[in-house]
Amino acid sequence: MKSLQTAEREIIDTFESFATIDEKYAYLFQVGESLPPMDPKLKADDTLVKGCQSSLWFHLTQDEGRFSLNADSDSLVIKGIAALLVKLIEGRTAEEILAINMDFIDQLNIWKLASERNSGLMAMLNHIHNLARTEQATQGNERGQSPQEG
Repeated sequence: MKSLQTAEREIIDTFESFATIDEKYAYLFQVGESLPPMDPKLKADDTLVKGCQSSLWFHLTQDEGRFSLNADSDSLVIKGIAALLVKLIEGRTAEEILAINMDFIDQLNIWKLASERNSGLMAMLNHIHNLARTEQATQGNERGQSPQEG
């Protein structure tokens, strides 16, 4: 599996290949539309990302310590960014997910504010990190370890 940094660099390189902001957004919308549909039952209060102006749902699952993210949004831009996160998270461990930050979004040159100043982007990241921590703690408890040992 590619490192997190390599996966981020590939996303950045793809966006840098587009000459105009319109091309970048068209690609972002295409990536968002390529997400598999989210089961409506998963669009619940506990999967709704708080602090994002748009409706955005994240459902994180794991199998043998490797995670997958399912996402959906009513905003094309947010859905596209969520799809980029889906790509980054696929097959990663909780530790790798906790290392994800939104710095790579800044390098796409589609956002006017720095990612750490955008409350919606930070809400996405915090939601994912909290889900990963919860899953990590659950896995540790199932193996008879405390969350700190996990």
